Amino acid sequence: MCRWMAYAGDEVYLENLLFLQKNSLISQSLKATRSNFVTNGDGFGVAWYGERDSPGLFKDTLPAWNDENLRDLCKHVKSKLFFAHVRATTGTSVSRMNCHPYAFENWSFMHNGHIGDWQIHRREIESHISKEFYNHRQGTTDSEALFLLALTLGLTDDPIKGMTLALKKVGEILERHESADPLRLTAALSDGKSIWAFRHSTDNNSPSLFYGTPDTHEIPLKAGHVSTIASEPFDDHLDHWVEVQESSYIIWKEGQVSVNVLPI
Repeated sequence: MCRWMAYAGDEVYLENLLFLQKNSLISQSLKATRSNFVTNGDGFGVAWYGERDSPGLFKDTLPAWNDENLRDLCKHVKSKLFFAHVRATTGTSVSRMNCHPYAFENWSFMHNGHIGDWQIHRREIESHISKEFYNHRQGTTDSEALFLLALTLGLTDDPIKGMTLALKKVGEILERHESADPLRLTAALSDGKSIWAFRHSTDNNSPSLFYGTPDTHEIPLKAGHVSTIASEPFDDHLDHWVEVQESSYIIWKEGQVSVNVLPI
């Protein structure tokens, strides 16, 4: 499994959250505390939004804790909304194209988890991706396929509907083939203004997901505002971290979070 984080709020240096936290994402790449995969060293990726509509992307196959370019970049790049992901492959190759986040126009997407028996069901699942979006397929992961399937099913017009239909389609395929290997995920997507995050599995055992307000080392957040969605809390102050329950989705907009039941 992987670890990821999404931030939205006042403009901050990326290093403030990726490095300068007790349990930062970079720390989690070496020693995750809420995952069966303790080490997440099969590459990393960062997507950040600035003055352009589309996000900037930086990915590599080195372990995140051992990449000097990532550390230097994060010291100099500021953003009001960014995604970051450290990867532990569940079977597909270690390559830059297989690193998250993935992007399409102004949209970005990242995922933790897996589609059960991916190599068995890959061809059938990919057959439901439209030609328009399959043309953007670069890697071999189930994560990228899920993103392209959700785009096919209307993600850009209605993110909740697009993701829900994609998860339903994958779940139906696994059920029809009586797959013993489940679908498990936490995922996040953004259009550069809002963030949608999901926690779901077919065996009621999806990866962990939290939202909260860590110290950003910049201007303090306004009271009641939430800035971060992450696989794990960045610190031990659980009074400002809330665990997202199974089969739920989050909508983040302008510092406010709403948690809803996933209609699956």
